[in-house]
Amino acid sequence: MARGADVPGSLAGALHAALDRWYDSAAGAFDYRGFRDSVEYRHLAATAVLLASFDCTALGVGKRMPFWLNVYNALVLHAVISRAIAGSVRSRADFFSASAFRVAGQICPLDAIEHGLLRGNAPRYAKLRRPLAPDDARLSLAPFMFDERVHFALHAACRSSPRPRVYYPDTFSAALEEAACAYLALHVRVEQGGAALRVPRLFQWYANDFGGERGVREFVIARLAGEEDIEMIARSGGNLALRYAEFDWALNEPR
Repeated sequence: MARGADVPGSLAGALHAALDRWYDSAAGAFDYRGFRDSVEYRHLAATAVLLASFDCTALGVGKRMPFWLNVYNALVLHAVISRAIAGSVRSRADFFSASAFRVAGQICPLDAIEHGLLRGNAPRYAKLRRPLAPDDARLSLAPFMFDERVHFALHAACRSSPRPRVYYPDTFSAALEEAACAYLALHVRVEQGGAALRVPRLFQWYANDFGGERGVREFVIARLAGEEDIEMIARSGGNLALRYAEFDWALNEPR
């Protein structure tokens, strides 16, 4: 497998070019129609081919997680085009289980990347079964640690998902925190005079990744930026009821 080639750098560059040309960060919209016939899509698809022979086990601590986030986000964009998704990724029941790149000789669908590798092979939603078997060869490709903030770095090509971006090892921790804060700023609301906290649905799906409901509250409150919200929570003593926002699966294309 290719050890010398800078495949992670090539992938990051292809993803950056796609986002720079076709993603409107102000509107949170990606122009999939324009992207479909573009040189950026062809470049991304060609770069993805390089992943098949790339030995990502050579990536050290601090490099695997940004690599896999870029693989995931690139694969989502690629799959929307290659599978002719219209309206919503949910128009294909197997979008996350069957949309895949071959990486280091292994078939890696979106679900395997997210739940098997990036979440430490944790069960999806409330299921008890782990996504990958203990002897699955793909586990050797996983990051060395879990960071709950990866949830805010995974773009799912829909209106309620975190926004896409490119991740680099040398700025990774700061970028991950920035992604988390940006997502919470858009989707968290303090309600009922500080007695309730409306949070994104993913906190309900993956509460265990944050240490349960108490951990969710602590994670969100620590990242609130509005002084009025902070004051309301202080007056309530911080014991807020959690309310979960609906998740909009509509494709985040220009309206």
